[in-house]
Amino acid sequence: MLEGKIAEIRKAFAPSAALVLAVYSLYRVISFSSYTTNFATFAEPLGYVSNGQFMIGAGVGNVGACLVVLVLYARRWLKPFGTNATAALAVTAVVYVVNALFPEKLFDVLSAGGLGVIWGVVVTVLSLSCAELLVPGKSPVAPIVQLAVSAFLMPFIITGFDLFPRPWGSLVYAGACVLVAVLIAWGRRIQKPGPCPQRPLATLRKTLRESAIPILAASSFELVVGLVNTYASLNRDSFVIADNAPVWGPAICSALVILFVFFTSRAPRQGIVYNVVFPGVIAVFLLLPFFGDRLSAALSTVIYSAYSFTMMLSLYCVVIACRRSNDSCYGIMAIYGMSRRLFLMAGLALGWYFGNLTEGGTFVRVTIVCVVSVYILGMVVGLRSIVASRRRQPQPEPVVVVERVTERVTETFEQSMERRVDELTERYQLSPRERDVLVGLAQGHTAAAIAESLHLSTSTAQGYIKSLYVKLGVNKKQQVIDLFKS
Repeated sequence: MLEGKIAEIRKAFAPSAALVLAVYSLYRVISFSSYTTNFATFAEPLGYVSNGQFMIGAGVGNVGACLVVLVLYARRWLKPFGTNATAALAVTAVVYVVNALFPEKLFDVLSAGGLGVIWGVVVTVLSLSCAELLVPGKSPVAPIVQLAVSAFLMPFIITGFDLFPRPWGSLVYAGACVLVAVLIAWGRRIQKPGPCPQRPLATLRKTLRESAIPILAASSFELVVGLVNTYASLNRDSFVIADNAPVWGPAICSALVILFVFFTSRAPRQGIVYNVVFPGVIAVFLLLPFFGDRLSAALSTVIYSAYSFTMMLSLYCVVIACRRSNDSCYGIMAIYGMSRRLFLMAGLALGWYFGNLTEGGTFVRVTIVCVVSVYILGMVVGLRSIVASRRRQPQPEPVVVVERVTERVTETFEQSMERRVDELTERYQLSPRERDVLVGLAQGHTAAAIAESLHLSTSTAQGYIKSLYVKLGVNKKQQVIDLFKS
């Protein structure tokens, strides 16, 4: 039975699964460490709460970059694999190298806010590049296991990197940036590029409907975590956050996810995630007012486990939504990143405000409970409204037979071809790129013409044609054309 489970999960992975795993693991390490240490310049005692100027700059850079990406996506100017991950990683590596060689000179050129802006921009580009490698594929198991294992590896990689003393630690992170750039470039060569929606905004609306609740859950969790951590940094006598919680929290939750997928061979179902997991996980914060002082270290690790669990599942739901709507990840990931950052900044502002009140900690604790309770209530109301709207959908009216001859609207050639393409795509489980190639063959185009229209090399187009022939059970173009005549 054990061997059967392993074989079942192994079949779900594409050959590039290990590559995606390595890319996402190293990306998380670079992103987390750069944020918590301000590119190795200095570190606060609380890992999640970084330098204030840096965090403001990070918010500006992240939101600004997401807005630019969203505009480029809406105008169809951002093609698949269009983000320049190499440039973003090169900038990150240069900052680490400069800090290693000339640490006293870094702030003569850049302030903490400037470093934050750099972090916000590059992490946006890198997150999009990594998400693009997660979206291709059909198996729902592969991306959730890749995310879980990446989170599990992160604390071990960070621990290994931290063994290097300064300035060698900064040079190690610079080398990791170079390695990630090479791996992403390799992944883009072996992965099939995602779709480029013909109507981006209409496709984005469909993707957003599928992933609105996960984005809301992740954003709300960011708000509450930012509030709690900022308050903890200002009032260290209460809600003390364990220094190792942001590291071991992801490892604990990813281990649970890996065990769940292993024993069920199924990725989390979205219905369970929406109705049970998100509200249940975020309810961990309700324990804070009662156990914050006595069990702060253990409870903070539980909180970060819940936080990492929510972020992992929300990103998974976004990836699956992109697959279902045949959308690229650019638009929805820009909204996802921008929403999380804005909610986090709001939480940090609230935490700073409440932490500076003179009335004591009771009011802050009550406020935290209210924030979480309102969020859970909003989740329940939203879910109930979705269920109610589905129930209110009009039932099909009974068919009334009348003795009246009506003229049937003639189907155009384009409509007929599109309908036939959709039928063949669904019947033979064709990928989006194979579907595009099918349209070209049906129109009688050569491999070179198809390659030019799809911005591919001729050899790549010929590869798609061969795989298409195998799926359709034909061996020449005329047989493909005949399928549209039957």
